[in-house]
Amino acid sequence: MSRTASGNNSGSERFVSWWIKWEDLNWPNADNLDKIRRRADLAAENNVTVAISFGTHFRWDWLPYFEILHDYLATVAAELHQRGIKFYDHHSVNLVHRYDTRDEMRAVILHSQPHLPFSPSREAAATWEFHGRRLNDWRMIDTVTRKTLYFPQYTAEGFCHRNPEFIAAYCEYVQKLIADTGIDGLMDDDTLHYMYYRSCACPVCREALRERAGIDLPPADDTTFWGNWDNPAWRMWIDLRGESTAIFQRAVRKVLPPDFPMMSCGASSATAMNPDKGGDAVNFLAGCNMQNLELCGNLPPYKHDPVTWNHPVLYYFVNASYNAAAAEKVGARCVGGGYGFTEPSANIIWALNKCLGADCWFSTLKGRLGLSSADLATLPEDFAPAGRAYRFEAEHPDLFRSAPVRQAQIFFSRETRDHTMYGSLHHGVSQDFSDTHHLLAGAGIAAGTVLEIPDDTSECNLLLVPGAAALTDDEAARLRKFAAAGGIVLLNGPCGLPEAESPWRLPNRIGADFWKVAPEMVGKYPERRQWAWNAVVSPDLSGAGWREILPHVYYHPARTDDKIFGDSLLDMVRRHLRPLPVALAGTDGYLATIRRGDGEYIVHLLAADYDTDIDHHLDSIRTHRTRVNLIIKADPIGVPREIKVKSEHPVEVFTPFNDEGAKAAREDAATVLVTLPEKCPYVIMRVAD
Repeated sequence: MSRTASGNNSGSERFVSWWIKWEDLNWPNADNLDKIRRRADLAAENNVTVAISFGTHFRWDWLPYFEILHDYLATVAAELHQRGIKFYDHHSVNLVHRYDTRDEMRAVILHSQPHLPFSPSREAAATWEFHGRRLNDWRMIDTVTRKTLYFPQYTAEGFCHRNPEFIAAYCEYVQKLIADTGIDGLMDDDTLHYMYYRSCACPVCREALRERAGIDLPPADDTTFWGNWDNPAWRMWIDLRGESTAIFQRAVRKVLPPDFPMMSCGASSATAMNPDKGGDAVNFLAGCNMQNLELCGNLPPYKHDPVTWNHPVLYYFVNASYNAAAAEKVGARCVGGGYGFTEPSANIIWALNKCLGADCWFSTLKGRLGLSSADLATLPEDFAPAGRAYRFEAEHPDLFRSAPVRQAQIFFSRETRDHTMYGSLHHGVSQDFSDTHHLLAGAGIAAGTVLEIPDDTSECNLLLVPGAAALTDDEAARLRKFAAAGGIVLLNGPCGLPEAESPWRLPNRIGADFWKVAPEMVGKYPERRQWAWNAVVSPDLSGAGWREILPHVYYHPARTDDKIFGDSLLDMVRRHLRPLPVALAGTDGYLATIRRGDGEYIVHLLAADYDTDIDHHLDSIRTHRTRVNLIIKADPIGVPREIKVKSEHPVEVFTPFNDEGAKAAREDAATVLVTLPEKCPYVIMRVAD
């Protein structure tokens, strides 16, 4: 069994954010030196092993002040090193704030405090150079207007991460940064197309298309190109934009010391927005040896605020699965960054990461709360909320050295995502993939994502292929080989395997409405397109059922979200599952993962639903509301008090967040009854092999 970073977090790290605020940059300053030392002491007291800088984020805007900033970072690194803590720097490689009005400046300064949005005037920015290279020459160009691309959501412009001059300049900067500061790792953010298909029409990107497809980038009204997946040049354009990230990350890797820790963005690669955003984890990992699993928004969710981000816990399991699969393939470590302000949130963020086999990066996000400095000072110190969880992890490292045990593998079709219109529809292949994960998780079936058809059945004999409207010839051949080796393949929905004779006839061309904005998105950025939300017309599926189209290969034309079909799919899955080495009963209300340790199995149970509450006083005086709430309570809902573990071996139970412990009593020769304390959000069980 492969034991890679996403599957085996041996020697796991415990991350926090080292927030840089305006007052910290009054440097050098004796008071701020004392503050650095106090914060470093607090990080050590809370069992932190890595701190990551947060602030001065749009790094090129700090060009005139690199010496001051680097000296501050070097001092932080030195103080942390004295306490056995590593220090990484985190910044945007290519975004720069540009204000055109004082109102824009005021809004950004007030609302984007987490990254200290300092910015030059337009006049000053026009003259800025780095080692003889003019920064403005690197800017992305709008594919529609063919003028400098603007990012209204960030009040920013961006440098093209395919531009070789920019890449060379950034690589020079990174070498200077490491030499000046002694940092131990790097997080280089934002090599993405945040304005979607509006970027990038710079000369470098246009030349890349000419080399690949033999054409110049057509004007925005050319419907034979834009949004036409039947046109090979359009598919090449999508590939080129994603490949830009790989080119950039690979170049940075070459100038770093051997094995130097490096990661970048972590938004899910399985979403319908990925072809136009170009954010596939596979491309980040061309240079990175760590993969971020971004756990953005409230975790657990606060369900009473329509403005903040409130996904259910299961959403994060699915969201992370693609990136974790990409990391596992190349042996990269996974790090899940989540935001909170108090211990209840920190506990769940940490527990979710442990279920995923990832390192936890707990971060506050106080600059998003819209509170005064005096009010923020009443909140817990940044490193304190995760202290309880991190202490438990430090005291029980053996519980977190493990690899996943999977009963089923779910194939995500990148060919469908990138090379068909169905991959860019919000109700297309991404929905099929997510629905399948949700269906299996809700039934207590351990499933993982694969990005390639497996070679053999040694790790898992069951492969699900939902919504793969397109398969490459190689993928179809590998699928047949997997089945011939005794594997079971379950395909459903739109299907590109010829033997399926799929009845689906999907649109593959948008036409004149390609740039049309969804009415509810007008004035919001990036302006998401109306066509991406279109429903998919279903064929007549009356009388449809499972057909064995090849030995061990079964096909059903229904999509996973068909409620009647869902039961049928579960029946097929259960019929062909290999039994788990540890069987559980009575776990409804928990999300269960089983992992393989050294001579033992580690079972993680995390509550799926929570009764959360917030600090209503502070919430009532916020000057703006974005993304997160100040959650002060997270009690699990609908979790059982008793669980049965089918095992002839001893069962050891841990409840990290409950003062009252659990009890494990043998019921018979093959069953252990575990009695949990009330309101138990997270359970770890160790079962001898």
